[in-house]
Amino acid sequence: MVRIIVDAKCTGCETCVNICPVSVYEIKNGKSVPVKVEDCLICRTCESQCPEGAIQVMEDNNIAAKVETPPPIETVKTKTKLRKTKKPSINQVKSKKKL
Repeated sequence: MVRIIVDAKCTGCETCVNICPVSVYEIKNGKSVPVKVEDCLICRTCESQCPEGAIQVMEDNNIAAKVETPPPIETVKTKTKLRKTKKPSINQVKSKKKL
């Protein structure tokens, strides 16, 4: 997600309006206003070209994403039966060793 801050130093020169490749800004009441923040490419051209240094573009990981996360997958525990086996007798073990 993106956060764009235009501070009080903005003079409304329209540099950001003219240079933004996705038209994020409009001039309202003589100041630049980011009106389409969701379209921002985070190229920071507006930030670097603003003659007053009035624009800050920040990636904000604290803003909730619009994508919904799927519900957690439930895991099912199953019991497996253990097969009981007889231990071989001593005679069976001795007979196998002889072969």
